[in-house]
Amino acid sequence: MYAYTLVVPGPPDVYLAMHRAVLDVVSEDGGGDGLLLHLVRETDHGCELTEVWESKDQLDQFNNTVFPKAVARSGVPMDGPPPEPVEFDPITLVTPREFSSDDSA
Repeated sequence: MYAYTLVVPGPPDVYLAMHRAVLDVVSEDGGGDGLLLHLVRETDHGCELTEVWESKDQLDQFNNTVFPKAVARSGVPMDGPPPEPVEFDPITLVTPREFSSDDSA
């Protein structure tokens, strides 16, 4: 497994615009194979994103194919240096079902 956390600068609506663009690209063109977990929370510095992938190669493939299309589609400016990921090795991961905070429980 490969995992990382990074801070996406900006408010949640900026992150959500990019997230919607990524979902649209994946829906139309495919991609994102190997993604096991995508978790985002708001912080004082922006949105903290944590992802777990089956492998770093699969993340690299996503970043080379899906992400550039999503950036172009979203209209979100990518000014400044990219956020620096903090990599870590998960001990375990359990993902029994998909969940969105928009879901009613």
